[in-house]
Amino acid sequence: SVQKFCTFCGAPLPDPVPAGESGVPAPGKVTGFGLPVWVIVIAGILILGAAAFLLYPQISQIAGTPLSGTAGVSDTLPLGQSPSGTPIPGATTLPATSTTATPVATKTVPSATTPVPTTIRTTIETTRTPAPTPETTVPTAAPTTVITLEETQVPPQPPASSYTSSTVGAPYIDPTVLEVRVHDLINNQRQQNGLSTLSYDPFLADIARGHSWDMVVRNFFEHMNPDGKLARDRGVAAGYPCIRVVKGASYNGISENLFQGTRYTSYYSNDAGVISAYNWSSADEIADRAVTGWMNSPGHRQNILTSRYQLEGIGVAFSSDDKIYITENFC
Repeated sequence: SVQKFCTFCGAPLPDPVPAGESGVPAPGKVTGFGLPVWVIVIAGILILGAAAFLLYPQISQIAGTPLSGTAGVSDTLPLGQSPSGTPIPGATTLPATSTTATPVATKTVPSATTPVPTTIRTTIETTRTPAPTPETTVPTAAPTTVITLEETQVPPQPPASSYTSSTVGAPYIDPTVLEVRVHDLINNQRQQNGLSTLSYDPFLADIARGHSWDMVVRNFFEHMNPDGKLARDRGVAAGYPCIRVVKGASYNGISENLFQGTRYTSYYSNDAGVISAYNWSSADEIADRAVTGWMNSPGHRQNILTSRYQLEGIGVAFSSDDKIYITENFC
C-alpha cells in the first residue's frame, strides 16, 4: 500500500477505507453519536490540525539541530525561545550545549638571525697643545743669586699606581721609557735643523712631571694652573729659576710645551654606544704623536728649535680615564 506522511508531524496516515465498509459509515449516514458523518470527519480534521500546530516548534527545533561532531553554525533558536529572545509560554527551554574547541598545535617559526650590532669606529682627537710659554728676557747681565740644593723643592710626583690603566686589556706603558723617547725625538729634530742637542736634566723633568700630575689631579690643561702660576713661577718655587745670559742679555724662566693625548688612537662601539675594543698605542707611538704635533705648531716648533736652550726635562702623567699628559720644559 502507499504511505503518506504528515507534513508537520511525520506520522503515517492509514489507507483510505471504501465507503460503507467496517468502521467507516457511508457519506451522509448518521453515526452512533447521532451526528452526521461529515460533521464528525470535519471535527477530526480540525483536531489533527490544532495538534500539529502546537507540536510544530518542537519538531522544527529537533529537525534543525546539527548532528554531533558536525562543524558549522546553526540559525535555529533554542527550544522555547522566540526570535526576540522571549520565552514562549508553556515551552520548556533546553540547556545550551557547550562545544569545547579542540586546541590547534602551533609551531613557532624561528625569527631571522639577529643581526650583529654594527661596529662603529671612533677616532678621537689625540693631541692638544696649548700655546707654548715663552721665556722672559731680563735686562740684567748675570744672575745675582746662587740657588743651593737646600732651597730646592720637588713638586708632588705621580704615584706609581697611576701609570697602570684600569681599563681591561690596556697595555702597561713605562713612563720613563716614554719620557726618554720624547727627549730623543726632540734632539733628532734639533739635529735635522743644524742645532746642538739638549742635555737631559732630571730636576727639570721633576718640575715638568709635577705640572703634568697637577693637571691630572685638578683636571685642567693649561700652562697657567688654577693658582695663576706659570712655568717660570713653578721653576722659582722649586728653586730652579733658569737664568741664562746670552750675548749680554739675561733670560729668566722656564719655557714649556704641553701635550694631552690618550693611550689609544681609536675605539669600537656598537649601536648602543658600548665600547667593545680599543686600538692601543705603544710608548713610541705616543711619543711620535706628541713631537709631531709640536713640530706642526709654530710656537711649539720655535721652542724646540731655539738655539740658546741647553737643557730639557720631560714629565709624563696618566689619568684614570686613559688620558696622557706630557710636559716639556726647556732651560
